[in-house]
Amino acid sequence: MKQKKKISIVILTKNNGKTIDKVLQQIIVQQINNDFEVIVVDSGSNDDTLEILSKYDIRLYTIPPADFGHARTRNLASGYADGDYLVYLSADAIPAHEKWLENLVCKLDDIKTAATFGRQIPYQDTPPMERFFIQNNYPSTVNKTYSNNGFKMNAFFSNVNSAIKRSVWEKINFNEKLIISEDHDWAKRSLDLGYNISYIPDACVFHSHKYGLLQVFKRYFDSGVSFSQMGLKPGVIRNGLGYFIDELRYVGNESVIKIPHAIVYDLSKFIGFQLGVNQRWLPKFIKVHLSMHSYFWKN
Repeated sequence: MKQKKKISIVILTKNNGKTIDKVLQQIIVQQINNDFEVIVVDSGSNDDTLEILSKYDIRLYTIPPADFGHARTRNLASGYADGDYLVYLSADAIPAHEKWLENLVCKLDDIKTAATFGRQIPYQDTPPMERFFIQNNYPSTVNKTYSNNGFKMNAFFSNVNSAIKRSVWEKINFNEKLIISEDHDWAKRSLDLGYNISYIPDACVFHSHKYGLLQVFKRYFDSGVSFSQMGLKPGVIRNGLGYFIDELRYVGNESVIKIPHAIVYDLSKFIGFQLGVNQRWLPKFIKVHLSMHSYFWKN
């Protein structure tokens, strides 16, 4: 009889009081034969996040806000974990059903598969641009093998909802020099070493953001920075034009009067990304204000 693998679910929190209770409630009702544990690393919550976490049977660790980093903190949490499989779940990503975990890890039995990642479903009140982004990149069906070849901006393996073999993570840690996109960088290096990564649509979570223009500018500035750090050239104009046209068509089908805002929204993304890609020419005191992760520039 094949031995069941232990699973460690890793969650990073900071002021996630609005969602973390729902996330943990959905975790504890998972129908799976494997043993699993929940590892939470909090980086300075000052809302009711810690109070909510205290009600659950989890392993909680706390770090100062200044010590947080997307890659660094995930590596730290992974080191605390006991599981053979490391499941990464954002603190605002709510599993959609009771088979989420089983579906997410089922393909990890394959010797060549290093990781899996699941579908993200936007909330109903999500702005149409963000909804289009998520539906475009996390579809309900699989039509091809996941690959970084012919990389298109916005398509990526995501630690919002992913699972990695611990044995592979021990060989390939997350790159702590990156501001964000540690998940895409990890996937690229894993594929370069010959591993497979599988997209699992049935391992779905509810997850989306409602970014304003300034927030989306800063988010894409950081994305551009990470691309420059990884030495990637995504071909924003070539790959982004078709996406932009499809997005406007999607927004227009919902409401024509939302198209002007969508244009400004995408312009904010484009300018932020381009500034991020060329961040080496900007002084640090300016980058602090352009970034969603200002702590990165203060170290």
